[in-house]
Amino acid sequence: MKGALLILALLALPVRAETIAVEADGELPGFAVDDAPIWLAQQMELSALPGWHFAARDPGVAAPDRVEWRFEVLPYAGGGVRQFFPQPGGGALKARHLVSAQVRLYLKGQYQTLTFGQEAIAGGGNDRVLASFIVRTTRMLEDAWQATEVVEPRSH
Repeated sequence: MKGALLILALLALPVRAETIAVEADGELPGFAVDDAPIWLAQQMELSALPGWHFAARDPGVAAPDRVEWRFEVLPYAGGGVRQFFPQPGGGALKARHLVSAQVRLYLKGQYQTLTFGQEAIAGGGNDRVLASFIVRTTRMLEDAWQATEVVEPRSH
């Protein structure tokens, strides 16, 4: 019985690409245009999605299996806050940037789904808030993709 259930569960799993290329467009604070896809792929790997593997896209190679990140820095009132009192531990306030991200998934060259989000970040590779945002958005993308899977109704 367990063997039959395992086979049915495996058959129900969607076929996924072995490696999904990561592209980035727009302004992501703290990153050069060429560096963002490498860092994004590393963070996306931390989302630990079974069957998904992410790598920065090689610009010279076609990528039918890809994730396209589009970033935009939005106006943010919190970005201009000045420090008028000392912070515990001697740390200074860092300027924050409100960033919007749209993420599109393509498999076998076909558009699959889109997700988006916003987060106030400091920027750069050491920003834990940004890293958490990327992992969270990657998981949302996978959830959105799962929701698009069509399941055939059972016949009685």
